[in-house]
Amino acid sequence: MKKTILAIGAHPDDCDISVGGTSALWAAAGHTVHFASLTDGSRGHYQEQYLRDPEELVLRRRAEARAACALIGARYHCLGITDGEVVPNVESLRRVVRLIREVAPDLIVCNRPNDYHRDHRYAARLVLDAAYMLTVPFFCPESLHMQQEPVIAYWWDCFHEEGRFRTDVVVPIRSVWETKVAMVAAHESQVFEWLPYNMGILGEVPEGRTERLAALQGWLRARHAEFAQRCDLPSGDPVEAFQISEYGRRPDDSTIGQLFPR
Repeated sequence: MKKTILAIGAHPDDCDISVGGTSALWAAAGHTVHFASLTDGSRGHYQEQYLRDPEELVLRRRAEARAACALIGARYHCLGITDGEVVPNVESLRRVVRLIREVAPDLIVCNRPNDYHRDHRYAARLVLDAAYMLTVPFFCPESLHMQQEPVIAYWWDCFHEEGRFRTDVVVPIRSVWETKVAMVAAHESQVFEWLPYNMGILGEVPEGRTERLAALQGWLRARHAEFAQRCDLPSGDPVEAFQISEYGRRPDDSTIGQLFPR
């Protein structure tokens, strides 16, 4: 039975970096995949032109996100909250509830609410706050309420301060690795400009397209290896891992098997 999956991130590139491989597998299996960004991405750069005209960056990042989604046939949504200003208030909650009801997913994937970035933390908080309210008819009555909550799963991370990531599901992504790299590479403003600048390695970004893709492959492989080590997973072939949230519908083993590629 075909499923609908909604990946929710704070920024336009979050879903591709975190679950691009699993999403490619979902799409290849005929499931319907949606990516959503809570923010417009208007703060993720350093060049003066984008400070003068934030809308230019917003449009660029929207085009990047749509191009990445097009590689697997996913649909992209943006809630348009100003980058860096996600807060778990009622208005933002209404936006998230309306989005989830519109998509009607069987499964939502997002980051845990203890992530390093304030937007990430509050995006996850909004997803969790929305879980029960999705089924309440009189909350956002203009949108049709859901009969049951979706399953919610967190994508993996390395943060320990508020509890280690628990590995409930592991998805091998070697067969779609090149697709994931291409999806992440579509976010040129981030992986070849903003993130290297923010990490202090902008001068190390190669000029040529082929060299840039090779460097990105190396960065992603190192990222996957680090996560695998910290999550006590084999660090050879690339995988993506998930923790089932106690919020949302609680799936049994059979349901997990239907929702996640193996």
